[in-house]
Amino acid sequence: MKSFLLESANNVLSESTRSRVERGLVGLALGMFMLHLVLYGINLIFELNWPAAYFSHPLQTLYTPFSAILVAEVYLLIHYLPTSFARSMGKQMEIVALIEIRSVFKDVDFTTKWPWEADFFPHLLGAMVVGSILVAFYRVLPRRIARIEEVELQRFIEFKKILAGFLFAYLIFLSGWSFFTWAYDLYAGSDWALHDPNDFFYNDFFTALILVDVLLLVISFRYLSDFGLVFRNCGFIISTILLRRALVIEPWHALAYETTSAFLALLVLLLHRGLSSNEPEE
Repeated sequence: MKSFLLESANNVLSESTRSRVERGLVGLALGMFMLHLVLYGINLIFELNWPAAYFSHPLQTLYTPFSAILVAEVYLLIHYLPTSFARSMGKQMEIVALIEIRSVFKDVDFTTKWPWEADFFPHLLGAMVVGSILVAFYRVLPRRIARIEEVELQRFIEFKKILAGFLFAYLIFLSGWSFFTWAYDLYAGSDWALHDPNDFFYNDFFTALILVDVLLLVISFRYLSDFGLVFRNCGFIISTILLRRALVIEPWHALAYETTSAFLALLVLLLHRGLSSNEPEE
């Protein structure tokens, strides 16, 4: 059973699968973009009064391909999970930054308000803040991955791969269910249900990710004795919890949570380097 799960996980996480997933999702993004444009035109010509959250302006069609791009980023997060906890944390912040950019297209406003009074402004500011902190995060992040080749950690790596495989299966299920729910709400015309897609996809996925991270942290105590590494991973889990919370609250409050989460991830990474500067990255 273990060999079957490990083989399945290796197939899911292989570079060839990664390449196919990325190509497929890019094609899906282009298709969704064209479909959204066509639907926008139909709604405009025939005055069908479809939900304003997606059909009030042509620039809102940019929201749709970003959804497919975000799914690709979530897959990459899973892809990096078995090899680098820190790289996976960086991907989480990338996803949140892209979610905020996508929200700009949904909330774009063409009135004469000052930018900071518009609905999209906290989303734009959040993307810029998280993106800026990511620059520093990746500069500090060690490039070494020697730990994954150590014999004593091979079982731990295999366990992480199996967990990543289950997380991928959950991603497929959640994507299908979320699309069905979104399409049904759109067809039913319940415009209010369309304003926060994070509630029915990313919130659930980040919840599962937190559980996986905690499980990995507990199991890691069997293989790792480096306090700095354990301290860093605990900080990353707290950062993930803050990011999840940011997905379901008011935009300005979300900005505060995202900023705190990103700064915390950067800080614990710096502290880890100070506490165990001679230890190789896992």
